[in-house]
Amino acid sequence: MTPAADREALGAALAAWAEAPVDPVDKGFGGVPPGAIARELVGLPLADGAFTLPLLVVRESALEHNVAVMAAYLADRGALFAPHGKTTMSPEIVARQLEAGAWAITAADVRQAEVFYRAGARRVLIANEVADAAAVGRLATLLAADPALTVYCCIDSARGVALLDAGLRAAGLETPRLRVLVELGPVGGRAGVRTREQGIAVARAAAATGTLAVAGATCFEGVLGGGADDATLDSVRAFLAEVRGLGEAIAAQGLLAQASDDGVALVLSAGGSHYFDLVIDAFAACAVPGTATVVRSGSYVVHDHGVYLESSPAVRGAALPEFRPALEVHARVLSRPEPGLALLGAGRRDVSFDEGLPVVLRAERHGGDAVAVPGVRVTALNDQHAFLALPEGSGLQPGDRMVLGISHPCTTFDKWCLAALADDAGVVRGVIHTQF
Repeated sequence: MTPAADREALGAALAAWAEAPVDPVDKGFGGVPPGAIARELVGLPLADGAFTLPLLVVRESALEHNVAVMAAYLADRGALFAPHGKTTMSPEIVARQLEAGAWAITAADVRQAEVFYRAGARRVLIANEVADAAAVGRLATLLAADPALTVYCCIDSARGVALLDAGLRAAGLETPRLRVLVELGPVGGRAGVRTREQGIAVARAAAATGTLAVAGATCFEGVLGGGADDATLDSVRAFLAEVRGLGEAIAAQGLLAQASDDGVALVLSAGGSHYFDLVIDAFAACAVPGTATVVRSGSYVVHDHGVYLESSPAVRGAALPEFRPALEVHARVLSRPEPGLALLGAGRRDVSFDEGLPVVLRAERHGGDAVAVPGVRVTALNDQHAFLALPEGSGLQPGDRMVLGISHPCTTFDKWCLAALADDAGVVRGVIHTQF
């Protein structure tokens, strides 16, 4: 069976990142000496002068917890895991997910897929259609160069099938080398065919190419919303049943390629961190022998203090793992220009704001003394500033260190090239790199 990762390549990639230079112009690392490398920062306290604010911090204990409990939960439920790497785009975090038993890593496009391939992944699921000719050509080049690489991607049209086929043939690939999943989407939603009949027609076109291997059906159920009300949950269940039905119909029509070398005859895949329990329940009912349920959740790995904390499956009472927020943005109080107002040196370029504003977790004065922050909240963001509303009598001062929790990790990570991996005592355990 082709493994999900090349262990030697994985280790080599991690070793190379540990030796990567860290420069004073890297955000959050403005105090490092010239010529510093990542591994030399291990053991320093976050309060050390090597780290300047704002700084993105990943708490290792929460990260380890989230990776472990999700892997254990999915293994217990008999589902395969292809965590979405686009959340962090971090080789160090992806390596932890692969080492915990991930079946594949999910990417949003060919460039991301190559990032994960270079990090050591050897099974990648592109949860999107690939319609750019140059990107198809690059994907074909990667597949032709490494027989150990397995790639899945989505299809939803005959034209898209033709583009993939042409690109693969141009690279000299004449056998089914790229595995494809027919995507189903809800009306008014995102990509995907809208009916089972359309899906079967697309699968038939792919099966006729000779370069594409039809592997199953897929969707992104998150477009139906993140709510936990009965109406939303019922619509998610109904939609997932349609995806299962499409997969069964593709199999019944004899359009599936030969089972992959890991014994999977039919892939049913869905993504998102809101409804993965419903995904498993729906796809477990598939009547096709050799069906694999592939879950693609991504944000779970670092969770958050906002949208996911408020709407994870565990919150609605499901018997699921409880994830822990691992991301913090540390920022300095810059100004107290008037009563009831403070300005932080972190803004839209440092924290996510598309799914809610950051929340204040705690504050520290130089030397580590805690500063009380009851009632302190972020009310607005500019590019480089956060506005804090303060209760009467607040003791916050310029120079205080504020620790913020974020809402929606995907759009916080993409604002950083480096993050500090720290233990609960505030000691740096490593440097997290991102490749956005």
